[in-house]
Parts: sequence; structure tokens; C-alpha cells
Amino acid sequence: MGRFLSLMIAGFTFIASTQGLAAREVQHELGTTTVADQPKRIVALEFSFVDSLAAVGVSPVGLTDDNKPERITKEYRDIIGNDFVSVGARKSPSLELIASLQPDLIIADKTRHSSAYKALSAIAPTIVLDSLTGNYQSALKQAQVIGDAIGKGKEMTARIAAHKARFEEVKAKVATAKKQGRTFQFGVVSSRGLYLHAPHSYNGSLLQALDLPLALSANGEGVSYESAYVKTTLEQLSQINPGVLLLGRYSTPALTDDWADEALFKSIDAVKNDQVYYVSGHTWARLRGVVAAEVTFDELVNAMDQVAKKDAK
Repeated sequence: MGRFLSLMIAGFTFIASTQGLAAREVQHELGTTTVADQPKRIVALEFSFVDSLAAVGVSPVGLTDDNKPERITKEYRDIIGNDFVSVGARKSPSLELIASLQPDLIIADKTRHSSAYKALSAIAPTIVLDSLTGNYQSALKQAQVIGDAIGKGKEMTARIAAHKARFEEVKAKVATAKKQGRTFQFGVVSSRGLYLHAPHSYNGSLLQALDLPLALSANGEGVSYESAYVKTTLEQLSQINPGVLLLGRYSTPALTDDWADEALFKSIDAVKNDQVYYVSGHTWARLRGVVAAEVTFDELVNAMDQVAKKDAK
């Protein structure tokens, strides 16, 4: 192996090899990893990492799709194409499949993959970021880390700047749905339960960044939300009493359908005033990052337009 010369630029150590190779040292949740300059064979083990690659037009050779191809949405496939290999579930990706792809970079999640870090690092340089428990702001920071790590730092900076401009447009648009004392709440619902997203969750922090006050934060006395995702009973939902309820449906029928004829459910402000809106549960709850947030923006603006129209009647 040739000797390396190091140069510090913008927080990254660039290493020039006497053999003509180049690399950079990337700081991440579990340490510092030397990554080849502009890696070509990248494996992404969380949807938000796929999002970051798509944001700058880079296609991974492998990714986790939970063995459900439809979870790699059209918005991603339109950018990254279909020439990638599934390496299994986000919770337990296949090390054998990852190794077979001969990656030169693996991007892993702190919560899901820390225990496999050494094994992953034995396959290829691995960086670990906190996707699962991160919020909206941290997702943008992680996107920049990924952009820098793959030699697309300038492109990512420009993409995030364009995203922030879109964010400001959306913030102005959704302001029409704000009303004194009104609160907003996102949750996902299946046949087994309703899970509201707390203020420190990804979408909770996104709604708050858009200046939409969360019901769980404002009216959640007695409801514990140490977890980012709060399993919520009908009684608790009545106590939280959102003025606008955004629901991602994971099944039909769902638990809220069972509640439809309950007097307590009908007494909730969002239900009483016909301000319950259904959005894409997968996009809102599982996806994170620049591309996913902009899909969320479109659905949110459509819902808030309807809120404002009903208010005007």
C-alpha cells in the first residue's frame, strides 16, 4: 500500500496516495472512517440514506427495502433507476449479500446496525448515522455528511439550499390553516393501533419547523412521549384533542374506522369539524430526507388548503 499525504479541508481530511488513489476521513456516530474519494459502489441500509443519494443523482448498488420492492418509491426510482440489489430488511440486512456486491462504502444506521459495525467494516468502509431517531433538522445535516463523503458536497449544499427555499414557500402556504388555539397532529394507524408522532420525531419536528403547533405537545398532559411514536388509545386521543389530524393508513380497515361511531371519537375537534386528512403513511413515517420531505410538502399543502377552505365556509 502506498504512502498517504493528508490535507484538511472544511472539516474533512483528504488523503492523497502515492499510488494515485484518493480518500477522505469521514467522522460519524461511531468514529472516523477512511472513504475512497467518490465511491462508486455504495450500499445504503436505511431509506433516508437512499434519499440522500437520490438527492444528488447517485444510484446505490444495494439497499434495504424490507424485502418489499414497493417501499423504494417512484420518486426514488425515477432518479436512481432499478439497477440495484435488495440486501434485505433494514433491521437485519444480509451481510452475505452486501459482501457479494463488493461495495466501497456502506452507510448504516446507529440504532439498527451498531452491533454489526465491525462486521460491516470488514466488508467495506462503513459510516454510521442516526437516521431512525433523528429529526428533520438532523436529516438535512446527515444528507450533507453523505454528500461530502461521496465527493458530492457542493452538489448537496446546492440541493439543500433549493430544498430550504421550497420549505419557506410551504411554510407561507400552510400558514393559511393556522387559527388561534388550533393544533395539528400526525400519526399512523393500522388495525392494531394508532401511533402519534411526538415533537421530537422526524415529522413532529417538521410540522413544528413549519410553525404548526402539535397537539401532542400542547395538550398531551398525562400522555408520555419519551418514545418518538406514541401508541394512543381513543381516550388519550380525546384528551390530546387535535384540531387537524393527519393520518397515514397502514391497513384498511384501521383502528380509527372501528372508532367511527364512538361518541368520544366524534367529540374530537378534528373529527367534529371534518378536519381529518389521510396522507401516505409510508412516505411520512418511514422515509426521511430532502426528496421525501418534498413529497410530504405536497400532501401537506393539499391538506392545509382544504383546512382553509372549510374555515372559509
